[in-house]
Amino acid sequence: MNINLELIKKACKVRNNAQARYSHYQVGSAVISDTDQIYQGCNVERVSYSQTTHAEQNAIDSMIANQGPCKIKAIAVAAGHKNVNITEADIQNAKIIFEAPQSSCCGHCLQIIWENCFNDKNIPIYFIGESKIIYVTTIGELLPYPFGPMDIGINYEQKN
Repeated sequence: MNINLELIKKACKVRNNAQARYSHYQVGSAVISDTDQIYQGCNVERVSYSQTTHAEQNAIDSMIANQGPCKIKAIAVAAGHKNVNITEADIQNAKIIFEAPQSSCCGHCLQIIWENCFNDKNIPIYFIGESKIIYVTTIGELLPYPFGPMDIGINYEQKN
């Protein structure tokens, strides 16, 4: 499996834009669409936590806003406390582990990712965090029993 380091770098860079006034836990995400366009997003916390925007959701929603419904080719997530910096050198020199990290995306974000995988369980997800280790897994490993549009008769090939 090829690892898209550029996607990981973009997730790390956008992480610095996170609005994380309450948790001080910054998350950045970058997603590449099936047309090879890259979109980024970060977490945006609100005082009422239920209205917080998650980084993965932000990146995928930006992709859809620009292209309309489309398939994800891969997604990267960078996360850590505000005082932790993940540099380009950290990414270049990172140990790579082909398994899911102990903590990954929340269930909310896994569902959002799945809905734009177009029923493809092999979409790669890259994680880098405070350990500065890159974990490589797939949506199928993180969400082995998904429920998505196909389960209610929605054809992925149709735009709406």
